[in-house]
Amino acid sequence: MKDQIISNAFKAVQSTILQRKTTKVLANDPWKPTLDQEEHNELISTLLHLAAHAPYHYKSAERHKQGVLNSSLPFRAYTLDAATCRKLAEQLKNSQPPAGKILNMLWAAEVLLIFTWLPDVFGEQPLERSMEPLPFTGNLRNMEHIAATSAAITNVLLGATASGFPNYWSSGGALRQQTAREILDISLDEIMLGCLFMFPKDALERGAEVKPGKLRNEGKDLHSWSKAVEL
Repeated sequence: MKDQIISNAFKAVQSTILQRKTTKVLANDPWKPTLDQEEHNELISTLLHLAAHAPYHYKSAERHKQGVLNSSLPFRAYTLDAATCRKLAEQLKNSQPPAGKILNMLWAAEVLLIFTWLPDVFGEQPLERSMEPLPFTGNLRNMEHIAATSAAITNVLLGATASGFPNYWSSGGALRQQTAREILDISLDEIMLGCLFMFPKDALERGAEVKPGKLRNEGKDLHSWSKAVEL
């Protein structure tokens, strides 16, 4: 019985991983939310709990533990429900540089989760900047922080997939710029790694433009990137 339970659990996880795929939904105008406020809150909370269970190696630097967001986790998350996504789109409509396709995704999104990671050491920075501090120092701790944040993001994407919400991992585009950062109140000392758009369950049936991941079928030949070690 125990082996059967383990087997069923594995199959459920395996199925979710295989079903996960990049789905970029571009609406032509603002969509009405499909979830009410309580449902939005529940979805966001569920996804954040999955992120919190991702593995991480090093705690964040002390300078990042200020104010309300004082966790030792090497990442931070900022959440927007559908109504907030629409308001953000309106505020970015005439921004420079242009927000582009980000607006179309904000019009369609049911939920948006923005994940940043917290560098331990920065590289040399300009006196003035309009984006986050790049380059960062390529040391082991920063590498571990990026890996931990990526693991948290993956947990969220799998959770969204299992719940039936098409999703898209965006690098952020215009949301990385100072204009959007000031609106969102996200410090330029944090580096965006993923803006995770969750779209309505019926998004693919609405006639909107949908762009699948270009690399979906790449790398499926295991022998092209893996090798058994023989000693």
